[in-house]
Amino acid sequence: MALEFVSFVTPTPSRPAVGARVWFAMRVQLVDHPMFATQVMNADPDLLDRLFDDYLGTIGAASPEMARFLFGYVPVEVFDRIFSGRDTDSRGGHMWLMHLSGYFGGRWLRGEIEQAQPDAMLNLVNIVPGEEKFQATMERAGTALTAADADDATVLAYAHASLLDTPAPDETGQPVPGLTDSFGYNLGYMLEILAAPPEGLVAGAKFQIQASGLFGCTYASARLAVLAELAEVQAGLAAGGPYSQVTAELLPVQEAAVPRGRSVWSSGLSVQGFPQSEYDQLLDVSSSFLETVQATALTMVQALGDRDAAKARRGAVANAAMIIWLASYMDGLLHGEGAKVLPTFA
Repeated sequence: MALEFVSFVTPTPSRPAVGARVWFAMRVQLVDHPMFATQVMNADPDLLDRLFDDYLGTIGAASPEMARFLFGYVPVEVFDRIFSGRDTDSRGGHMWLMHLSGYFGGRWLRGEIEQAQPDAMLNLVNIVPGEEKFQATMERAGTALTAADADDATVLAYAHASLLDTPAPDETGQPVPGLTDSFGYNLGYMLEILAAPPEGLVAGAKFQIQASGLFGCTYASARLAVLAELAEVQAGLAAGGPYSQVTAELLPVQEAAVPRGRSVWSSGLSVQGFPQSEYDQLLDVSSSFLETVQATALTMVQALGDRDAAKARRGAVANAAMIIWLASYMDGLLHGEGAKVLPTFA
């Protein structure tokens, strides 16, 4: 199948007052983005617009910003719904939202790097999103969703497997990172962009984090509600006890991944030249992704420790959403051609 780029224009009924303003006939209008036939997710523009309604209710009289909405509000809301068990009626739509958030987030970052650093090596890369990689991502996400709907033994086995790397699909490839590697990698990624801001700028206090131990990270401004519920699990990992075997198995994996995450921004990409608002946006998205990886990993650890299949099911759905979010983000980042435009409020 040839690459298909799709766009949606949704109906525009009137909107009630928000704060000191009244928003009339405003909806999210998507621009071209890659999409292929899949059973894992389905386009749901009405769901996207409902989330936009909710987002407007959080900003008062301020003007809506697409980057804040699509890269910040949407993924946090989707994961809140997953961890609270409210995802079941719109699971395919939620997966699609993560595809949108990831792809346009990658395109946004690619555009910012091109503008701030015209000579960056990344600007020489152009990989057009294709169906083969898309379907490989859907297969991985589909495996997680299938496990979520399977019997207790199957989903608990998936919970353990999700924490570990998966062998490469062929002898020439690289292992597929599990949650432990992903947490370490994204922790290093976040620590590096906090430690080396654009010259003359500072990382705001609300973005600061403190990391310690296996899946251990606290945030100045945590956004996922479930992290408060998982604090006991994180403390248990730090203390050892019944979690000592898990820590012994996984901590070396996490520790090995942190330097790789740091190297992304210390020897590859760079935030130099970013304006403060764009630097803040990168910190916001990076922190949100780190929170979701941490929450999913801790959910899986708790599910295994308590033999709680219901928690493992929620963790499996969250892992599917993260698989799609990250893969789509990389597609957007490496897709170099064309204008790096975001959806609009129409």
